[in-house]
Amino acid sequence: MSKQIVSVFKALSDETRIDILRLLLGKKEIACQELLSNFPLSQPTLSHHFNKLIDANILNERKEGVNHIYSINYHYLQKLGIDIKKIVNLKKGGELI
Repeated sequence: MSKQIVSVFKALSDETRIDILRLLLGKKEIACQELLSNFPLSQPTLSHHFNKLIDANILNERKEGVNHIYSINYHYLQKLGIDIKKIVNLKKGGELI
């Protein structure tokens, strides 16, 4: 189990990935195109970040035609004892970090 937790925290060690999760919080799922419009990144770069989160089992991905739909894997994170909402919304001096 410790390898799984380490994998999750490694995936969360990037600010862009934290921002992706912030956008997903409170939403059942989001299409890739909607997420892409929120970042000044190319589609391949954003896909790289999605893949890191998927590989760590933080995100679920499903395909609907050519669209990729993402959601947070709350069940897996809860099984590890990780409250992603608290981690993603950590604050330092009143500002999100």
